[in-house]
Amino acid sequence: MRTSGILLSACFVGCLVSPPTYIAAQRTTTETRSVEGLIHDLRHPDAPRRVEAAQLLGQHRVQSAVPALIEAAKDPDPEVRYAVIHALVLINDTRALSTFVEATRDSEKRIRQEAIEGIINLYVGKEDGFVTGVKKVVNFLNPLSSDYDTRMVEIFVPVSQDAINALVDLLFVSDTDLRKNAARALGILRARSALSALEDALGRETSDGVKLELIRALYKIGDPEGGDAVVPLIRDPDKEVHDEAILTAGRLKAKSAVPVLNDLYRLGIEERRKIFGFLPVSGSDDLQKKVLEALAYIADPSSRDIFEDALDDSRDHYRRFGAEGLGRLGDTAYADLLATKYLREKSESVKLAMSFALFRLGRKEHLVELIDNIKSDQVFYYFMEFSPEETELLFPYLHTEKDDVVIRLLDVVGLRGGPEAIKVAQELTTHSNPEVASAANLTIRRLYARFPEGA
Repeated sequence: MRTSGILLSACFVGCLVSPPTYIAAQRTTTETRSVEGLIHDLRHPDAPRRVEAAQLLGQHRVQSAVPALIEAAKDPDPEVRYAVIHALVLINDTRALSTFVEATRDSEKRIRQEAIEGIINLYVGKEDGFVTGVKKVVNFLNPLSSDYDTRMVEIFVPVSQDAINALVDLLFVSDTDLRKNAARALGILRARSALSALEDALGRETSDGVKLELIRALYKIGDPEGGDAVVPLIRDPDKEVHDEAILTAGRLKAKSAVPVLNDLYRLGIEERRKIFGFLPVSGSDDLQKKVLEALAYIADPSSRDIFEDALDDSRDHYRRFGAEGLGRLGDTAYADLLATKYLREKSESVKLAMSFALFRLGRKEHLVELIDNIKSDQVFYYFMEFSPEETELLFPYLHTEKDDVVIRLLDVVGLRGGPEAIKVAQELTTHSNPEVASAANLTIRRLYARFPEGA
């Protein structure tokens, strides 16, 4: 909130106000105090007065107070420092970045926690901002994890290396909460320069909660090297940790995970066959399904027999992942088999998986079915595996499909297309639908971030 023309005391409602601004302060009675007075109070001899001034300035988002609050962040009283940093978090002004970085080294834990949130919010905000349009890309990592933070900066947002370094330092402090929140922040900021530090921290970490955030950070950064780092945790005794490690190793296509994943999958089958003489559905299916999904993403030839068997399973998820795995293998010898299975399949999700697999195996006519279902998250994630060359096949549909489909296709083009897609997106920046035009502009920003030299 800026200082001009604002009156917040109830006793002045409806009156015309001119600068200076006044803010209502609650004591024993209601009084109004000017912003200038509150800024002055940040240097008041009484600490409670300084705390109150900071609180009011933060609550009312007074941006003109940011320089004074930055100076007040050096206050010797921890109560004042906390109130000041919290106020700066609420105001969310980029001028406070260096103050947040410095506050990550404060002696008070709660101040360090606020500083972490301040850094995150400068880049992604709390409601919209840079995170808009990216949530769905990462939200599928583990939909069962209610504490999974879906926020993530756009690829065109430059993140301060000083901020990243400060967060890296927190990965190795003694406090578990600080380590956990620092790992979460590095993932949100897609801090690729912190990759080796995250891997190092993961190798040392003993807290399951921190392990989860470290794994998620490696996933968001998206470097295949991060997939290798989570492989040792596939056999972690904690269910959440090994589930997340399995899913992340799969999404990052970590080849080093294949031997242990193959063993885990086959072991579950053999154990039940020995005990029952057949393969009943059991509690182990939850783990086995996750392992199969990860193997289907990696699509290593050594898992070929697993995919073949899964394709004949009675359970929908198994047939789906079996089809995906065979499609990603790229062996066209499976095309006729999958085409026959496709015609007989009743499950919509399995048919979509088979359609994706057939497209991967050269049956380009299945692209139409995928486009028709792009609003489904399942299909959208298939598109997120497209190469730049495959993405070119989408260009004609940007001019023929309904607007909501075009917007979804533009997401794919921006994140997966090549530099030649810039000109294609530029054609849509003047679209009559402002949402399409906005999506086209976002696509262009993403493409220039990936290809600075342009088309």
